[in-house]
Amino acid sequence: MTEPQFLSAIIAGAVSLLISTVVAAWSQRKKLESDYDATLRAERLIEYRKLWQIMEPIGWYGRHEITSKTAKKLLSDLDHWYFEGGGLLLSDISYQSFEELLQALNHYDGVPENLRPVGSKLRTSLTYDIGGRKRPLLRPRIRQQELERADVIASRLSSK
Repeated sequence: MTEPQFLSAIIAGAVSLLISTVVAAWSQRKKLESDYDATLRAERLIEYRKLWQIMEPIGWYGRHEITSKTAKKLLSDLDHWYFEGGGLLLSDISYQSFEELLQALNHYDGVPENLRPVGSKLRTSLTYDIGGRKRPLLRPRIRQQELERADVIASRLSSK
């Protein structure tokens, strides 16, 4: 083997080693991300079910009368859920919706139609966090657009 051939073989081996190392590191990172996402989704599912049940009094179908006492209890239950650990798992969008619901409960004016859309927005956001109501991956912006549409509906209802 001549010296140029020897150098070519060493360079080819080094490049091959570098490429395999980069691919292995990338593959390991993707696996860790996937495992993290699966764990987070499983933990969210547990906590979000609790939150979903807490929000039953402000469901769209109005089986419950929403009094200021109900609103205060709901506010207390939400606060408890948040600090028991559920709040750690909220996504940015769900956290914003959660805060909006707390504000609406703090300023409850006795009109259930002012609470129900805000609760619905939070429930919609929670379902997206856990992969419910899943849309095609080719339309990732649909989530934000649907939440904005819920805001429009909520503002129309509250202005009546």
